[in-house]
Amino acid sequence: MENQEKLVLSIQKEMIQFNLKRMRTVAWTLMYVSVIIIIIHYGEVFFSKTERAMVPAYIAIHTILFYIDLAVLLFVKEKRIQVTSLNFRKYESILLSYIYTILVLITVITVMDVYFFKHAALYEVLFLLICVIFSIPFLKIFWIALITVPPILISAYLSVGVSSESIKILLPMSLIIPIGLVIQRHNYKVQRQFTKQHILLQEEMIRSKNLSKLLAEKNNELSEQALRDTLTNLPNRRAFNNKLTQIGQQLSKPKSISVMMIDIDFFKNFNDYYGHLQGDEALIKVAALLDEIAEKYNAFAARWGGEEFVIVSQHAAKFSEHVCEEILEEVRNLNIRHERSKVADIVTVSIGMCHVKISNIEHLKTCCKLADQALYTAKQNGRNNFYSKNENFDEG
Repeated sequence: MENQEKLVLSIQKEMIQFNLKRMRTVAWTLMYVSVIIIIIHYGEVFFSKTERAMVPAYIAIHTILFYIDLAVLLFVKEKRIQVTSLNFRKYESILLSYIYTILVLITVITVMDVYFFKHAALYEVLFLLICVIFSIPFLKIFWIALITVPPILISAYLSVGVSSESIKILLPMSLIIPIGLVIQRHNYKVQRQFTKQHILLQEEMIRSKNLSKLLAEKNNELSEQALRDTLTNLPNRRAFNNKLTQIGQQLSKPKSISVMMIDIDFFKNFNDYYGHLQGDEALIKVAALLDEIAEKYNAFAARWGGEEFVIVSQHAAKFSEHVCEEILEEVRNLNIRHERSKVADIVTVSIGMCHVKISNIEHLKTCCKLADQALYTAKQNGRNNFYSKNENFDEG
């Protein structure tokens, strides 16, 4: 029910917005007509001496019409029209007041036309114009027609009685006014249905857009999760391989690269003694530390697998060795008890580093293999240390 009321309100607002734009079009047209008629009446060329008595009244009414239309164009600006739930009644009142006012004024002119020229063409044309252009409820046009038509018919009867002259007035009005009402009713229904479909289509498009946005966010989230290690939240090995591919694609000239393979010393003993939950906590702490250091030096850290991690950076060899020393020290400073370690009574790591100047992605892959070999050497050298390999690739 609430959605239905909201839809009805939206239709009403759109219909008023539509009619306000049409009102400006009618105002432009009538203002132009008023100017032409005022000029003609001032000339008094087309009137006999008896007819000239009505010229001041014609000029006065058309001048009023001119200023009413001018006020509409000045104060009802298309770009400023913002019909909302709070003001749509006000705009509806402005619209109906405009229609009723010009019909009443045209009725006064038509009564004069009936008396002097024996025709009601101006009223008929304007009434038909309003019925065709504006899309408003049928009754709101019917009642104003009911108010304005009788004075014209009465004036026709009083001026010429029941004669061929009055038939010339009655016959067109009996045809045009009902036709106008039928057109107006049909026009209103069609425009209302069109507006309803337009609103429903917009709502559907908004829903589809929001759904697409939500799906895109979920896909990004899933993609991000697919590239993250679930335990440590570090990038996983797949993300690391993507990073290597990215570096390889950006190679426009030889570039210095350091790859550090990091392994927690005697981690199997740690798990066996403290249990896997404690082992997971140790992995998380070490991973967070490595991520912090990598971010500090604008490097990329990932979990290689198990208790092994990898960092890739684009620094010089000496600087990368400094980073290795910092990692060793900071891991020791974590003070994670490890009574089954053969190196120390706290958790330590071993690091194998390879520094090369690469010119293609194959060099980068080779660097990773050399870093893994360096890690093995670091373990052979007693662990809790790092071992560095530098490699020069000869393109020839």
